Amino acid sequence: MNINIIGTEQDKNLFNQLQFINKTHILSLNLSFFVLPKLNDKSISSFVNDNIKTPLIALIKNTPTLIKIDNNAIIKSSLNWQALTGRIVTAGRKSELILQACKLTPNMSVIDGTAGFGQDGLILASTGANVIMIEHNPIIAMLLLYEHQMMNTNPNWQKLLSRIMIYHGNFLDADFMATLPKVDMAYLDPMFPYDSYSAKVGKTMQVLHELANTPSDDDEKLFLNIADAQLKNNGKIIVKRPLSAPHLANKTPMQSVANDAIRFDRY
Repeated sequence: MNINIIGTEQDKNLFNQLQFINKTHILSLNLSFFVLPKLNDKSISSFVNDNIKTPLIALIKNTPTLIKIDNNAIIKSSLNWQALTGRIVTAGRKSELILQACKLTPNMSVIDGTAGFGQDGLILASTGANVIMIEHNPIIAMLLLYEHQMMNTNPNWQKLLSRIMIYHGNFLDADFMATLPKVDMAYLDPMFPYDSYSAKVGKTMQVLHELANTPSDDDEKLFLNIADAQLKNNGKIIVKRPLSAPHLANKTPMQSVANDAIRFDRY
């Protein structure tokens, strides 16, 4: 997969870090770096228009940022785990619906099979649980690995990040999953169609929709089957869905926890 990365002369070291992650974790991305005199909306838009078919990352203020053009407007999306600091510190079952549904305790083990930008995985790890994040898309996997590496230089984050492992792989690949340990909980947030949302999805989700595919009916069944095979005895599966979306693989959960926008189904 070809990826264009743009930045200024000062961003070459950051590009080299991304290239090192790409090679070390065998992401098989073909990264090309283009040096621009200035990195602003005008130069970004011009570059996109000249390279419309290739995914683009802009190195903005030392942050790898995914770029998408929507109706001539530039959408910038980065992981920005730092912005979650306050939420992670105060996370609990009273404030986080995901934690009400998952009911994790310290030292439990979790596989987040559809990691995305990693935000849910971070909240799960805030409980003291050990979390394995799996991301199929190599671009998102690279950004996850970079963000983990960068945030690990912050002493306040090191304890949390020591409980998180990130893998590039396909949760639906049974051979790959067989290399990972059994866990107490499998957490799934598979992509779903736009019409499952009651309102227009946020900018971050729009970018993820560009990079991820909605699972087929067979994939949905496989998600549950592989998750079940990955569990220890008495383990559980938690599936995140929009409130109006059908159950994964049309299988009725044992219990659901919901607010006015999203639902967590427990199997």
